[in-house]
Amino acid sequence: RDTVYQLAPFLYLLSGNYDGAVTAAQFKAAGTFGVGTFEGLDGEAVMLDGVLYQVKGDGSVAIPEDTRLMPFGACTLFDNDLRRTMKHIASFEIFSKTLEANFADKQIFYAVRADGLFKTIRVRSCDKQTKPYRPLAEATKLQHEYTYEKVRGTLVGFWTPPTVPGSIGVPGFHMHFLSDDHKQGGHVLDFQADTLNITLDPTPRITVDFSTPVAVPLIE
Repeated sequence: RDTVYQLAPFLYLLSGNYDGAVTAAQFKAAGTFGVGTFEGLDGEAVMLDGVLYQVKGDGSVAIPEDTRLMPFGACTLFDNDLRRTMKHIASFEIFSKTLEANFADKQIFYAVRADGLFKTIRVRSCDKQTKPYRPLAEATKLQHEYTYEKVRGTLVGFWTPPTVPGSIGVPGFHMHFLSDDHKQGGHVLDFQADTLNITLDPTPRITVDFSTPVAVPLIE
């Protein structure tokens, strides 16, 4: 427990390595809570309470087959170690800065869950890419953005400490969203909420799989 299991260093995804080497079943076996994507950058992955969901490029939500491959993801066995309540949240940026300022230890990872009614939330998701794959920065130019209002749901994600190299992960918050009715979700861009109930799992360890997909060059 208290370990982040990451399918690959972020650099692999950044450079266009979208071929999956781990199945959805294997990913679920490593944790109960997490985020990621599917082979070909096919939407956003959200794992909540041990159930894995796929938010597709068209905004719909489905349960992926256990045989679906994943090129990138991070998960953990989530423990309800710390609880917080945050009110009058005007933006994702304010949420992030306020929560980060209260972390007792800023040298470790935090798994972050936040539940509540969102006045508005803006998310994104990508369509499945075809080979030859383009780097992530180019692929996400064609991403779909959706804005939902008065929706109850959960933020799922991680805070990465600033000491972690950008090739491994992106320092700061990486959050995905899933509505309570499991019909809406995506990678979080911004939101507003009156009250969020936050649960934190301080996580001092990370395991990263460095297995590289064949014939996909890395950015130098």
